[in-house]
Amino acid sequence: MNILWQPIACKNCEVAFCSACMNQWLAENSGICRNDCQEFLQRQCPRLIVQQLSRLHIKCANSPHGCNEIISYDNLEKHELECEYKPRECRGCHATILKMNSVEHENTCDEIELTCPECNMIYKRGAAATIHTEIICLKEQLRQLRQDFENNKQQTDQQIQQLTEKTQQLPEAIQQFQQLSETNKQQANEDIHRVQQAFEVYKQQTSEETQQIQQTFQTNKEKSDSIFEQLFKRLEQYNKAD
Repeated sequence: MNILWQPIACKNCEVAFCSACMNQWLAENSGICRNDCQEFLQRQCPRLIVQQLSRLHIKCANSPHGCNEIISYDNLEKHELECEYKPRECRGCHATILKMNSVEHENTCDEIELTCPECNMIYKRGAAATIHTEIICLKEQLRQLRQDFENNKQQTDQQIQQLTEKTQQLPEAIQQFQQLSETNKQQANEDIHRVQQAFEVYKQQTSEETQQIQQTFQTNKEKSDSIFEQLFKRLEQYNKAD
């Protein structure tokens, strides 16, 4: 489109330019005006030019694709952004499709990637019959469930191990404290008694935390077992049907 678009002007020479063209020129020519001014100083385009441009009516750029609209200069940009005849590239096959047909095309295009809501597998629509059958989906759910179970078990074992190590370290700390406190036995006995009391409290808390972790693990295991059983039954039904 060879027309002055979104114009700006130079204060020095009063010549109007397309804003995009001028910005590109300035980036490549160190701020020198295209009209041989030593420096480009931007100003608003003269009102007379703006008024003349506003009177123009222009054919839509998508006319080669079927759009017959003739739009005023001021509304042209908005129309061309929303025009139903605007070409778009399909996300799957990369074919050029008109905007008005793009949704319908992408709803049937075999190259569009889909994500299964059950197993999160990503596959192309056209390959669903071979890559993502219902049996494959069930097997993938089983694989993910096993992985989640193993991760949960490993995390639980680590938590129990950490609590066990802390509990085992306390008697050693008490013994060291006893050795260091021999010079003042009375005070040491009182301190040891307090430490022993604190140890018993901590030991009880640790026992309760360990029990809670084990109960949580057992609950998760029971849920996993139930889901495993349901998925295995569905797989057996498909195998019998085959």
